[in-house]
Amino acid sequence: MAVVVAGIGVSVCGAQAPGAAASAAAVEATRVTMTALRDAFVKATVDAGFTCKIAPPAVVVMDVPSYGNYDVETNTVQTAGWELMSERERGLFYQIVGPGATEEQARAEFETAAHHWIFVHELGHWWQACRGVPHDGRHYAKEYGANRIAAAYWRERDPALTAHMRGVFEQVLSHAPNPVPAGQDVETYFDANYETLGPSPAYPWFQSRMTVTAFEEKPEPTFAQVLGETKP
Repeated sequence: MAVVVAGIGVSVCGAQAPGAAASAAAVEATRVTMTALRDAFVKATVDAGFTCKIAPPAVVVMDVPSYGNYDVETNTVQTAGWELMSERERGLFYQIVGPGATEEQARAEFETAAHHWIFVHELGHWWQACRGVPHDGRHYAKEYGANRIAAAYWRERDPALTAHMRGVFEQVLSHAPNPVPAGQDVETYFDANYETLGPSPAYPWFQSRMTVTAFEEKPEPTFAQVLGETKP
């Protein structure tokens, strides 16, 4: 028979290869873990005094090249699974760790970046949908807003994770060239070229710039504050 694990079809039969069964189990374990984090985020919005008419998004574990995505049409948050990613996609996390990185170290980096930072960033987009933020081409503002939400959430719950991710984003900015042509405004350029920037190597530079800007905000906004400041 066939079953669906987090949106991914997996054949189940008596002759199923042990590796396939282990992969399916790992994907399901990831879905359960990420659903718990989703629930913790939603609870935090309620504890902050807010409600949302949109249901909490379903969690889908899949091979998503950006390692995370919120689909407003289906109200799903997609998150990557280590077992489902290509060697190229995994390679980013070996690079972050540095020369001689082991798989264990690379996977730990992936868990921090994808299953903590990026996942909550994508839940930030769900919150924007809750607050009626329109799809009007203001891509930079929406991405920056989601990064403010993630920064405030993790600053209050895991300062060590926040410090680690800040170091990662600062490293990107120090090593990657500025992709914005001379004389052009960063936000205007990002908005105008969003569709082509998304799958390009330049995209991490923009996300890193936004996130470091969010980290540098003084006084540091609370999670409740950034939730309330998310407006159409």
